[in-house]
Amino acid sequence: METNSFLLWQNNQSVIIDPSIGADELLQKMRELRDEGVQLVGIWNTHGHIDHVYDNAVWKAEFGAPIYCHAADHFFLEHLREQSLWFGLAEPQVVQPDELLREGQTLNVGDLEVKVIELPGHSPGSVAFGFDEHLISGDVIFRNSYGRVDLPGADAKQLAHSLRRVLQLAPQTQLLCGHGELTNVATEAQNNAAARDLMRQFS
Repeated sequence: METNSFLLWQNNQSVIIDPSIGADELLQKMRELRDEGVQLVGIWNTHGHIDHVYDNAVWKAEFGAPIYCHAADHFFLEHLREQSLWFGLAEPQVVQPDELLREGQTLNVGDLEVKVIELPGHSPGSVAFGFDEHLISGDVIFRNSYGRVDLPGADAKQLAHSLRRVLQLAPQTQLLCGHGELTNVATEAQNNAAARDLMRQFS
């Protein structure tokens, strides 16, 4: 599904963000980091859609790290079997979140502080993770586009508000999107006509 997964580490700690279907390169990289003394301290989900959480159980089984997601997307994790059937995928193991994310929460990876930002619309519990002029944004915004609003639990009005929040960040903020190319706030504020149209509908 061409989902972007991210392995973030500093000092002796790391987290996997959105362990997608068969993120084998990142899994191997984490094994190498473990051999160097780096501990996986979290499995963070930007939201509960199957292409972003499919390998939660794989990572948890190997590294024992807690799973983090927003309470409003908990039901997606509970219904991974149904999600897998929609896409004709093998059924993944269902694992429950250990921690529930909330707006303004600060998470730590080594000395790095990461802020949780609630950005609902693509799903009820979509969040982004912000640090050092970077935003791991999940499926809220893409290069010249935005996340689908025709899926269960999606809400176009909420997404318009979330897009507005993202585009009000500092122009140099790098957007590490859930699919496609990485981009930045300045580029999307200028070129993302689809996002502007949606925000205009709900101004």
